[in-house]
Amino acid sequence: MMQHTVNPWAFARPPPPGFGFSFARQPVADLPARRRPPPPGFEFSYARQPVADLPAARLQTPPPSIGFFCDQLAVDDVPARVRPPPPGFSRPCNKVLPPSPCEIPVPPKHPKRAAPPPVSTAVSENEKPSTTKRQRLCSDYEDDIDANLRRTERSPEERPRPDYLKTVQQDRVTPSDRAHMIEWMDEFVRQHELVDGTLHHAVAYVDRVLSVRAMRKHTDHELHLLGATAVFVAAKYEDGQRTLAKLDPDKVAWYIGRIATRKEVLDMERRMVAALRYQLGGPTAHTFVSRFTKHPQEGEEDLKKIQRMAHHLADESLRNYACLGYLPSVVASSAIFLARSALNPPDVPAWSTEMQELTGYDVMNLAGCLHAMRPVAHL
Repeated sequence: MMQHTVNPWAFARPPPPGFGFSFARQPVADLPARRRPPPPGFEFSYARQPVADLPAARLQTPPPSIGFFCDQLAVDDVPARVRPPPPGFSRPCNKVLPPSPCEIPVPPKHPKRAAPPPVSTAVSENEKPSTTKRQRLCSDYEDDIDANLRRTERSPEERPRPDYLKTVQQDRVTPSDRAHMIEWMDEFVRQHELVDGTLHHAVAYVDRVLSVRAMRKHTDHELHLLGATAVFVAAKYEDGQRTLAKLDPDKVAWYIGRIATRKEVLDMERRMVAALRYQLGGPTAHTFVSRFTKHPQEGEEDLKKIQRMAHHLADESLRNYACLGYLPSVVASSAIFLARSALNPPDVPAWSTEMQELTGYDVMNLAGCLHAMRPVAHL
């Protein structure tokens, strides 16, 4: 049986000229009336039925002013609330519209003000120069910071007992032993090049621990273990990342001596921070010296030299057990007083009104601490 071959290109031939495509599958004459194309000029309406089939009530044409009809009803059958408004009708609006540009009142023009006179920076004779200088140099938070430091240094939890060697340690540790231990701690700080202020915090930790806990053994090994651990804790508080790169418990144990171990250093560190109640950031004399010498005073010879000497005197006062009975701010003020007395010219007083206002102490308040620090300053 022969199979007829169908040419696939027969269905792709172009239509003959004059042929028009239609979506109707049947000739136009065979289509129903509702599917025949509209005659020329015919306008579509929303009615689904031919116009001839509409009822008479719905054939009423709206007047020219209306232009549309609602819901395919005659105008007379539309309720009054649905009927379109008459010409010229304006719908009320509840929104408050802004006034038109012509209704906005224009403020009257005033003449330009004259430039204010220049403010004089000179200080009169009756005005204190210290007050003006402090207002210009101090920041907005400096007074609050100073008040917080003064309140913290007076806290009983931050202060060691000034007589703990006799009352707590029962004279098993003498002031001379304490001074030798602090000198050994100073060498430890300098050898490892720790940051400034580490020694002051370390000595404060030692005094506070010995004020609440009596030593079972008063040997040099125990004192060195206590002092080296205090330096290690203070250095981590002051500069943690760099300290860990320089020191670790093994190095601390090696510096103490061959008989010291890593475990002893870690155990002493745990007991120390527990005795301190984890309060490690109290202010020291080094803190107040840095604050009180931040700005130069009138008539000073060299602020850097005065600051360096005041820090040295404050460091030397750590070995003096008698200075333990004074607040760190008093010790710092006394060190600055001695440094100004030694370095300033003879016509510049060692303690001015500005320094009294800055520190909160006059010379009479510093008399006792100055007397205790005279041997340290060799004056």
